[in-house]
Amino acid sequence: MFEYTWKCAWGHADPQGIAYYPRLVDAMHRAGEEYMVSVGHAYWDIPDEFGIHLPLVAVDLEFERPVEVEDELTISVDPDVGTKSLGLEFVATHEDGGTAFTGREQHVCVSKAETESQSLPEEIRDAIEASTD
Repeated sequence: MFEYTWKCAWGHADPQGIAYYPRLVDAMHRAGEEYMVSVGHAYWDIPDEFGIHLPLVAVDLEFERPVEVEDELTISVDPDVGTKSLGLEFVATHEDGGTAFTGREQHVCVSKAETESQSLPEEIRDAIEASTD
């Protein structure tokens, strides 16, 4: 399982030092980006390399416990590969092991030329599946 470490900075929080919801969504998405880099297929390289995009079609985040300034979270990423889609499940934990939030992103594979859904390229699918072994 892939893990990404994120630290809550002052600019991520409200005046009471609690992380803003959008900053946690950003942290989750960043974990997904780093996961894709780790399997050799950065989102930003995919359009030129494969002629497709993997746009987000759904995002969900559910709070379990507050995140405060200086908290360091470990965000785990667990992929779910479909025929024409990629789901990413996230669990963010505090240093003490307690869950801060869980979340999910759903991406769909879309042709760059025609903006229609298509099958996820085998090379991307294989790299993702190899990361879960």
